[in-house]
Amino acid sequence: MTDQTSGNQVADPFPPYRSGSRPLTRRQLPHVQLDQFPPAEMVGRLIEVCMSLPHVRAQESRMAVPETRALCLPDRFSHGPGEAFIDDHEFCHLHAAPPGGVHLTLPEPLRRAAVASGWAEQHPAVSGGILPATVVMVYAPRDAQELGVVLRLVEASRLFAEGVLPNVRESA
Repeated sequence: MTDQTSGNQVADPFPPYRSGSRPLTRRQLPHVQLDQFPPAEMVGRLIEVCMSLPHVRAQESRMAVPETRALCLPDRFSHGPGEAFIDDHEFCHLHAAPPGGVHLTLPEPLRRAAVASGWAEQHPAVSGGILPATVVMVYAPRDAQELGVVLRLVEASRLFAEGVLPNVRESA
């Protein structure tokens, strides 16, 4: 896939199957991961790489606990549809360690593929109509290989928010 705003090649966003069981999560707010916590350095690396993504600005999320970092785009890059955002120009937020999970938006069929392959689950506020169906929790990466998958999903969310829909295929 090519990022049409920069012309850079972007890794295939479709995730492979995640090994093991899904982590337990809280089904009410705040929606957080309750087990399978990643090493703190893995969460640190996730945050570090996400802060270096093109056009991304960090701020406190209005939709999560204070230590959560929201990834936002300035107006001039926020060309995605309304459902590409969690709140205002926030397309993703990163939970601090120990849980380290990620809430973000993904277009179809990538959202469906991330859920089906064990990487994500629908945010519970979607069923109440509070958040768009595109919002999912991506489970925290437990190792470097999983970090790569999670970063590809964050990048796909950024491109969705920029209005550069990933060149997705119907099957994962």
